[in-house]
Amino acid sequence: MLQNKLDDVILFADDDDDLDIEPDEVDPSNAWHVLVVDDDAEIHSVTQLALSGLETLGKPLYFGHAYSGKESIEYMQNHHDVAVILMDVVMEHENAGLDAVKHIRDELGQTNTRIILRTGQPGYAPEETVVQQYDINDYKTKTELTRSKLVTTLISAIRSFDQITQIEKSKAQLANIVASCVQLQQQDPQKFTQETINALNDLLEIQAQGLICVRPINKENARPFVIGGTADYQECNGQLIEQLDNGRIIMQLSQCLNHQQHQLHSADLALFVKSKKFHAAIYLDEGIDSSRFNEQLTNVLLSNVGVSLENVQLFQELKNMAFRDSLTGLSNRTDFIRMLDKYVQDPSMGDTVVLVDLTHFADINDGLGQETGNHLLRAVAERLKEKYGNNSRLARVSADVFGIIGHKILVNPEHIVELFDYPLKVEDQRIPVHFSMGFCDRDPNDKSGLRILKHADIALNQAKKDRQQCYSYFSDTMEQKTAWRLGMAHQLREDFQHNKLQVWFQPQLDLNTHSVIGFEALLRWPRIEGGMIEPEVFVPLAEHSGLMIDIGNWVVEESCRQLKQLEDKGFNKIRIAINVSMAQFRNPKFVPTIIDTVHKFAVKPQSIELEITESVLMNNPSAVIDALTLLKAEGIQVSLDDFGTGFSSLNYLHQLPLDRMKIDRAFVRDILSKNGEVIVETVLALGKKLGLHTIAEGVEEIVQERKLLDMGCEEVQGFLYAKPLAPDQVQNFVAEHQNAQHH
Repeated sequence: MLQNKLDDVILFADDDDDLDIEPDEVDPSNAWHVLVVDDDAEIHSVTQLALSGLETLGKPLYFGHAYSGKESIEYMQNHHDVAVILMDVVMEHENAGLDAVKHIRDELGQTNTRIILRTGQPGYAPEETVVQQYDINDYKTKTELTRSKLVTTLISAIRSFDQITQIEKSKAQLANIVASCVQLQQQDPQKFTQETINALNDLLEIQAQGLICVRPINKENARPFVIGGTADYQECNGQLIEQLDNGRIIMQLSQCLNHQQHQLHSADLALFVKSKKFHAAIYLDEGIDSSRFNEQLTNVLLSNVGVSLENVQLFQELKNMAFRDSLTGLSNRTDFIRMLDKYVQDPSMGDTVVLVDLTHFADINDGLGQETGNHLLRAVAERLKEKYGNNSRLARVSADVFGIIGHKILVNPEHIVELFDYPLKVEDQRIPVHFSMGFCDRDPNDKSGLRILKHADIALNQAKKDRQQCYSYFSDTMEQKTAWRLGMAHQLREDFQHNKLQVWFQPQLDLNTHSVIGFEALLRWPRIEGGMIEPEVFVPLAEHSGLMIDIGNWVVEESCRQLKQLEDKGFNKIRIAINVSMAQFRNPKFVPTIIDTVHKFAVKPQSIELEITESVLMNNPSAVIDALTLLKAEGIQVSLDDFGTGFSSLNYLHQLPLDRMKIDRAFVRDILSKNGEVIVETVLALGKKLGLHTIAEGVEEIVQERKLLDMGCEEVQGFLYAKPLAPDQVQNFVAEHQNAQHH
């Protein structure tokens, strides 16, 4: 019963089964030496436990252990009788296993040892060329290894090792066989066939052509078919053997497979190959004298052919996975770039490339569920196939972006818009599709697929910003602007890291007494040549480059530092207002960081005011309201900036924990006009009804001040009173202002 349990268990998945087996004592001099290489000690224990008591070819197993790629190399330097290495891929770094294999093969020259790669991370599957280069004999993911599969794989590897070792000792032809086996591994079916028949010709000393057919052994009613043939038999590729136009070949292959035996004749040969997943027969159109047929050597070669044959199928599947999007069946980004590389050289593929980005796809995923989102992506792919499947190249380039390569007469904005003019049927509902498109027409200066993809992506980003139309064509001007933005973003990061950014402070006054009641913290970026770069330029750069969180935290610290200095001078009734961006609200550490900073500088929470704009509120109202409610509970004040400019915040106004409402400078500028006066009066009345303080920004003229005073506004800021002050000017301004009031 225990043995059955072991056979069924997946060795390297999480398993609560407690298989308590003590491994037998083994004499290493009379055992197959197996080296387990893995950085997880439990893997060593489970492997040895699963293989405990196993014997093959009359000998038990003896286990060596290494816990890193480096240790495996050191172990192999001191042990020259290792039959099989069970090698983890990802250890001290992601290519540790492959690097160790390369060293063992190239530097230590240990080519007989069989190496089986194992990994718990399928995404780290080695490329086909890497596996061939490093002479890796098998590759398995840990989650697919049951004990029985591990035993089968190991026995196959040990037999291969034993056979190669025996041949090396006794046969001069070993070098040719080993060279042939290396050539066989990890080829596509056609190359595999050619190399196999070349190897057999060398071994049997004949000059035959031929073909290989396989029959899966784990599928009911599976019929043998040809996977490849040499020059004279290439037209047979893919045919069932009964479809072949040669009765002699059909008979030889059928008897070989049915009897599972070699068919040797003076006119031709059919050699039987057995692997774990296939039975195969190799037909050679030249015969051999049975007295010259070295069955032992031939079977050694055919054993390697069997292992390689399975890997041909495995790596064909891995190649498909590497270049195919599993959800939609389209090419993926990697394959799209390969196609673009061909497009550069081949005008027949078309003259335009487009990226189609589904708008608000994340909202569909969030609102209707990921499964519905997946169904929608499949529906989009199917509709694209209907239109472009036979005349263009298609790919799913990223989560919600599709790529098309084709001719402008078909691949153009009008046709794509028309294609999605009616909703897609997704399960039991119809979902309309909205999208943006970035086009890049053929340009002789584009020398690589990546460059074309970059240009299409630049055009796509431009299309997303365009409210007039949903598409844009790439132009050199776009790239120049993109390069400028990237350069500015890089310079911003550099200047921030070298403490070149500054926080200035614009005074806020009580409108009735003209006493200083606070400051608004304003971020400034000095130009190298003098002056300041406008916030409208660098704030979006900071947000898109991911710097806004770090810069925002720094502005809070600088504001608290300034506030602490004012309090130490006895100016205790002054607050500092700090603008907060949406990027900061998205940061899960935003609230605790603000609170920790206030505590760190030991300033009164009531002296800190966070300003949010209407656009920030509307980006994610619930998240903003929740965060501000927590901060309000700590005593920190909250103000709503630019109220009324977005015409959308009334629904949420009563939910916000507000202390103050700021009247936008645009309304103050127009306060002397009839409409401007009505708007300001309305905002002031609303603030009063809600019990909020009101402050007007952008006050530049006495007549504006008087009008605001008559309307009942409480606080003001603007050039009429002071421009933003450098940090070292703040204390003097407050002191001078208070002295002037006293006199």
